[in-house]
Amino acid sequence: SDPTSSSFIKNRDTSWIMAIDQLLLLVATFLVQSSYAFYVPITQQPIQTWLRSSSLEDTDPSIICIGDALFDCIANERGMPVSEMITKGEASWTAYPGGAPANVATACCKLGTRTAFVGCVGQDDDGDALERLLRDTGVDTTLLQRSSDAPTRRVLVTRSLEGDRAFGGFADDRGADDFADCLLNASVMTANEKYESIMDGAKWIACSTLSLAFEKSADAIRTLVKRGQEGGARLCVDINWRPVFWSADEAKARETILEFAKKANIVKLTDEEAEWLFGITDSIENPSKVHAEFPNAQGVLVTAGEKGASYSLWGASEVVDAFEIDVQDTTGAGDAFTAGMLHGFISVEDIDGLGEYIQEEVFNIMDPLVRFAAIAGALTCTKEGAIAAQPTMSEIEDFIFS
Repeated sequence: SDPTSSSFIKNRDTSWIMAIDQLLLLVATFLVQSSYAFYVPITQQPIQTWLRSSSLEDTDPSIICIGDALFDCIANERGMPVSEMITKGEASWTAYPGGAPANVATACCKLGTRTAFVGCVGQDDDGDALERLLRDTGVDTTLLQRSSDAPTRRVLVTRSLEGDRAFGGFADDRGADDFADCLLNASVMTANEKYESIMDGAKWIACSTLSLAFEKSADAIRTLVKRGQEGGARLCVDINWRPVFWSADEAKARETILEFAKKANIVKLTDEEAEWLFGITDSIENPSKVHAEFPNAQGVLVTAGEKGASYSLWGASEVVDAFEIDVQDTTGAGDAFTAGMLHGFISVEDIDGLGEYIQEEVFNIMDPLVRFAAIAGALTCTKEGAIAAQPTMSEIEDFIFS
């Protein structure tokens, strides 16, 4: 199940808005001293004025998302096993655009942060549809590749009666390595005349670990991450453990995932993944335990559905209680949460200096951002489809002030 499934909505605890007010006061104090701004409480101004929209100011994408773009074929009937749904035929499934990195890219753009997507889709109708959707949402697709050697991936997704999802395999009974996203080519990527300029403008790189399951796409991801980090970009890794994608045994998959994730500045994972990776069973209550497993990271984000979420960021640590929502579909909720965090990180001007702040100052900055991201994830659960359900900034603002 998606760890952000039923979290983060309808709890009208306003303490976090007070924390955002404190954040504004800290920022405004600096701005006033610089003689070009003044403080207005969050309850009297739109979110956009404190969570900067980089698309209005930056010519190049601030975030690069690399990995898979695909279609999630979601079972129309809840509570049915995948084997039974397959026998009902194609009409029993509804295809929605998705793929974690693609989801993050579109969600960031909907919030106002310019984002590029790097991946490979088939030279087919599904590939056409995904490329068109990415572009229409504002995502830079300059480094998107198309392949005629394999189709665009379709994943079969069943849902429990509560709306939580399970991955049941792939369309047409294809193997995990028989799709275009596995063929992302590092040489083609780096040969693109726009590659260097896009990399130069990147502040964050975001990816999941799914594409590490395939040799060619894994090489492309490692190549881009190495170039990005050498240029000063930070890395956000979503563990996103999906056994159905891996042909390697579980121990080898865990080793591959951990080796890569330990290069990250921010690691996002579920409480279940924390237990799978480290045997930590109380990651929500003690996110610092997970953070200790990633000594080079500035922070970790742990999500756990109805149990809420928690974070350990630059020395500040807190639990975010879950909010009750009417769950329609949890697919992509965690990706919208990640996008909300990245959008927030982009807005923190002195992110390099957070390590020098006292814990209370970091908390006053990070806690509102985590709760903002939590709302983005939760609102995504209230509609069908990972991308179609993603909220805009105005929808988040409407929720906060409703």
